[in-house]
Amino acid sequence: MTRFGLLRKTLRDVRTSTVAVAVVMLIMAAFDIVLYPQFEESLADFDEMGFYEGFLGEAGTFASPEGFLSAEFFSWIPLLLITVAIIGGTGALAGEEAAGTLDLLLAQPITRRRLLLEKTAGLSLALLVAALFSIPGFALGKLAVDFEIGYVRLVAAVLNMMPVTLLYLALALWGSAALPGRGPAAIVCIGAVVAAYFLNTVGAVVDVLEVPRKLSPFYWADGSHVLVHGFDPLRAGGLLAVAAAMLALAVVSFEKRDIAAGSRGLSLRRLLRLREARPGPVDSPAK
Repeated sequence: MTRFGLLRKTLRDVRTSTVAVAVVMLIMAAFDIVLYPQFEESLADFDEMGFYEGFLGEAGTFASPEGFLSAEFFSWIPLLLITVAIIGGTGALAGEEAAGTLDLLLAQPITRRRLLLEKTAGLSLALLVAALFSIPGFALGKLAVDFEIGYVRLVAAVLNMMPVTLLYLALALWGSAALPGRGPAAIVCIGAVVAAYFLNTVGAVVDVLEVPRKLSPFYWADGSHVLVHGFDPLRAGGLLAVAAAMLALAVVSFEKRDIAAGSRGLSLRRLLRLREARPGPVDSPAK
C-alpha cells in the first residue's frame, strides 16, 4: 500500500457525491445572495409565521441578511454535507466488507486503525472541499449586489458547518464498524439526523422542548449564531470533541470486528436463500 493510498482511494469513492454537493452549494450561495435584495421589503411578512423561527435561529427576523441566509442556506445545506458523510462513512467499512474488498485491504501491510483513520481523513477532506465551494458562490453574489454581511462572517459560517458534519461522519463510521451491515448503520445515522434536526427546529417554537432542544447537535451548529456574533470556538470544540469520542469508539469496534467475506446483513433474498437451503424433515423408515 503506497503512502496515502487509502486516502486517495477514499476520495475517488466519494468523488461523485462530493462534486454534486459542491456544485449545489456554489450555485445556492450565489443565488441566495443575489435574491435577497429583490425581496428584502416583502420578507418581513414571513416573521409573522412562527414556523420560520426554527430556521432563523438567533437572527430574529427573516428580513435581515443574517435571517435570510440562515433560513435559505445554513438551515438545510449542512444536511447535504451530512448526507455525503453518511454515504462515505457507512461505505468505508461495512460497504467495503459487503463488496468483499475489506479483507483485501487488510491483507496489505496496514493496521486496522490506520485504515480507518486514513479513510476518515479522506472523507473529511472531501467534505471540507465541498463546503468551501460555497465561498466563491458567496463572492460571486456579493460582486453582483450589495450584501451587508462581510466575507469573514461568511467564511466563518461555512467552516462552522464542518464540526456537526464530522460528528455524523464519526457516527457513520462507528455504526459501520459496530453494526452487522451498511443498511443498519445507515438507518441508525439517518434516524439520528432526522430526530436531532426536528428536535432543534420544532424546539424553537415549542416551549416544552426549549431545554431538550439543546441536546441536538444542530442547536450548537447554528449558522445564525456565527453570522450574528461571529465564530464560537466553544460550540465548535464541543461538537469536535463528541466527534473524536465517536471516532475512538469506531476504532475500538473495528479492531474487535470479525471480517466477513461479503455482506452479512439480512435481506429478503438472503432469507429466501437460507430457507431453500434448510433441509426438510427426514421421513422415518416404513415398518
